[in-house]
Amino acid sequence: MKRKFPFPAYLHYAVYIISSALFAYFINISMIDDGLRHIAFAANTETMKSWGEVFPHSLFSNFDPWLNWHNLLRVLLIFVSYENLHIAVNLLTLLALMLLVHKYLKQYINYDFGSLAYVIVFIIVYLTSYRYLMVRPDQLSGLFVFAALLLPNRFWLTFLLTVIYGPFYYLFFIYTGSIGLVYMVQGRWKAFAGAFTGSVLVLLYFLITDLNGYITTVKYILTDQSLRMGLEVTEGQPLLNIFTNINYYLLLGIFFSVSAVLIYKKYPFFKQNTLALFLVITSVLWINQYRYFQLFSPFIAILILWAVLKIDIKTMQYSFRKYFLTAKRLVNYSKNKLVFSLVIIPFMVFFFAYELNLKYKPLSSELLDYQFYKNSEYDNKRILMNRMTIDIYTSLYFNPTIKIIPSCSIGWFEDKNKKMKDIYIRMQKENGINEKELSMLIEYTNADIYIHYMKNAKQELNFKKLEHYGIIPFKIFQNRIIFKIKKSVK
Repeated sequence: MKRKFPFPAYLHYAVYIISSALFAYFINISMIDDGLRHIAFAANTETMKSWGEVFPHSLFSNFDPWLNWHNLLRVLLIFVSYENLHIAVNLLTLLALMLLVHKYLKQYINYDFGSLAYVIVFIIVYLTSYRYLMVRPDQLSGLFVFAALLLPNRFWLTFLLTVIYGPFYYLFFIYTGSIGLVYMVQGRWKAFAGAFTGSVLVLLYFLITDLNGYITTVKYILTDQSLRMGLEVTEGQPLLNIFTNINYYLLLGIFFSVSAVLIYKKYPFFKQNTLALFLVITSVLWINQYRYFQLFSPFIAILILWAVLKIDIKTMQYSFRKYFLTAKRLVNYSKNKLVFSLVIIPFMVFFFAYELNLKYKPLSSELLDYQFYKNSEYDNKRILMNRMTIDIYTSLYFNPTIKIIPSCSIGWFEDKNKKMKDIYIRMQKENGINEKELSMLIEYTNADIYIHYMKNAKQELNFKKLEHYGIIPFKIFQNRIIFKIKKSVK
């Protein structure tokens, strides 16, 4: 039986448009992360020019892996200000996410939630939207997967969705490949052909745009673990510590083998359960890298809800069954009551908007602390930092003339000089480096300013020795010791 919207279509969409607008507005700054540098780069192309120039001595070149994402941000900048761009992006992303989650509740879970669907959507989005509020192009990947898993077995639909999404993210094949495997396992060959053909076309686009730049960047990403030489990035860590020191390629073989056996054993279940199939196929990603777990967490939440509703109540203990049935009666009673909808939906919208404001407001205040980078003394300066911190992003957001070492990826220092690479990596570890090694790195990178974060617990630096090498203490500011470099001193 075809389910009807609790409201007319125009009111149904109005609920989500208003909700996403309020959520985005009250969130304000939801990230002090990569999103800031993407906004800065999109708005200051003439100043920043290329990632290789923004991050000197990094492995970045003139190739922009996120070119079309930056083009999209530039289009939005026509309509909104630099300071409010993140609000516009969050509004559009939250609206798409809410509509897609609602679609899953209707199509995937065999239960008529009535007006409670809105409440469940708000809860899922509130709990799982972190990765979708960072103004990073990978949030489009999550939306792509959401949409692709809903598509019927049609060639042109999957083809068009793939070619629209693919150019926005240079690692598109991770997601289109996973979707293609889902289609293939379920025997949806027209959809598989559409995703495959679209992926080939997107690959040709990247190769024609900049063959060497694209291949080199993808190679660095796939070997990032070795480039970091033991340094860890939080978002790249696995959910379980047992996988921390196991090579990714070994894990890839193990997870795919286990997934293949599991799918073969339970094929009728996975053929019908698209979400479960997708999560099993991509388990090597979201179990072994926290960033993918965050991106796929809305899928996991929906699957958990589906599993809970599938539980046979007769197998439960009497007490749990009693409360469960009572809650179910209340749900069945309230979901079709207009007065309930008129009260609870506005309440949930403002409740979650307010909660999001409390959750992210500290980030807005924290961002103000970094405005010191606007000072002219940092204009056109090359800054070396002994840690990869959010200063890398905030400094560029407030002052696009700054050049930063290290780059956004902690191990992406050039390999031309193995000694300097070793010093650069050790500088960020617990023991740090000595005064002589620091002076060598400063001379090699031609840094104008050195910012020392006091987080290397076992490091000891002598100010007199540093001054001997022309590394002069300038100021202490919020756990940073800022040094100016005398270029004439060797």
